[in-house]
Order: sequence, then C-alpha cells, then structure tokens
Amino acid sequence: SARVEVILIVFMLLTCINFSLLHLMLAGRTKEVLKDEELRTYILILIVAWLAMSFNLYRFGTTEADLAPLVALRQALFQSISISSTGYASADFATWPVFSQFVLLLLMIVGASAGSTGGGLKVMRIRIAFELAKREVVKIIQPRRVVAIRFNQQVIEERKIWIVLGMLSSWMVLVTASILTISFLEPKLELIDVLSISISLLGNTGPALGAFGPTATWAALSEPSMVIATMLMWLGRLELLTVLVLLHPRTWARSD
Repeated sequence: SARVEVILIVFMLLTCINFSLLHLMLAGRTKEVLKDEELRTYILILIVAWLAMSFNLYRFGTTEADLAPLVALRQALFQSISISSTGYASADFATWPVFSQFVLLLLMIVGASAGSTGGGLKVMRIRIAFELAKREVVKIIQPRRVVAIRFNQQVIEERKIWIVLGMLSSWMVLVTASILTISFLEPKLELIDVLSISISLLGNTGPALGAFGPTATWAALSEPSMVIATMLMWLGRLELLTVLVLLHPRTWARSD
C-alpha cells in the first residue's frame, strides 16, 4: 500500500545518509546536517532522478500499462531510493521505458553517501571527482592559477584526491573485467543484462535490469558465473581499496 511504501521510503532514505549526520540529527544539530555538501548533493540527485523518471513513466508508461501521475511519482521515488542497495522493489522496473532504466543504472553506480549502509561508488567520491575535473578545466584556461578542491568548506589533500581517483579507476576496471568475463561465460545474455548484473553486484544493489530484474531470479547463471558474482558482492561491500590493501604482500610482512 501507499502508506507502507512511504514508511519504507523514509527509513531507506535514513540508511543512505552518513551515520555521523544521523548522530548530529539525534543531537538536535539540524543546521549542521543541512549544510553537509554530500547530503545536499545526494538529495539533489534523488530529486532530479525522481522527477525525470516520473515524467518518463507518466508520458510513456510501462510495457504492460499506462501509469497515473501519482502512481508514476510514487514508483519512481521508491525505486530512486531503494536502488541504493536495499534490494526492495515496488514495481517491475524491467518493464519501464529505456530512459528510466538508464537513470536507475546511473543511480546504481552513484549508490548512497559515504559512511552509510548504501552501496555504489558513494556521492562524496563522485563529487570530488567532479570538482577535480572542474579544476583541471580551469588550469587549462588559466595555467598559473592555483585552485584548491574543497568539500564541506575544507581543503582536500592531494593524497586523498588520488585515493578517490584510485578507487574510481579500480571500480571501472573491475566492472569492465566482470562484463567481459560474464559475457564470455553466458553468451545468451543481452548487453543490458551483463552490464546491469556487473554494476548491481559490485554496488550491492540487489536486482538488476533486463532478464535479472526485481521479479526474476539469478538461477539462470552458471556455477562459474555464480562464483564471480559472489566475489563481486564481497569486493563491493568491503570496498575495493580495502581488499587490495589486505591482499598486498607488504600488509602481512613482518617489520624488523
């Protein structure tokens, strides 16, 4: 029902927020929470995605039926938030128009806030990468200008910026490798199936798109593909750099 969905939406949204911000909210420091750049960016992304998908669903409907305006708004809002990694679905979004499915795919990649229970790349990392791109454009136009990257009114060290870039690069390489591997092992799958599977697994989203949507199961995958899927979920939940550090020989080397 609509009431149940609203309750789920509220709590799913809370789990997408950084735990430190939730602590500030409980302490009554709401103004500090509202000033957080990551939270504001995440809310902006959700609103844009929600409205875009709502209009798309209302205008074109699904492959099964047309949707009333309020139904389109409700379904789009629920899926915009749940795609962060709760795994819930209030509708079969595999039947949605291609545009709405593509927006969901982007939300799978974005995930939720850093320090939350959500998956994906995290909003903070994407925001820092965006600010870095802006800085490089400015430096091309004005080579002598020194531009510091700030987040929440604090200058971010270059070392931390490179860590973020390393994380993003590792994520893209792993997604590409998983797409190639799964497509080789499962030649009957469509491109959207393999692409969404890889992103969903690494982002710990739950359902994917195409033949692996919210009303389907993953039983069609072969055993080797299941092993790869398990590894991707493990890597996505633990964070790639954490796993790489654990696997590095120097981590386990004894210090004299």
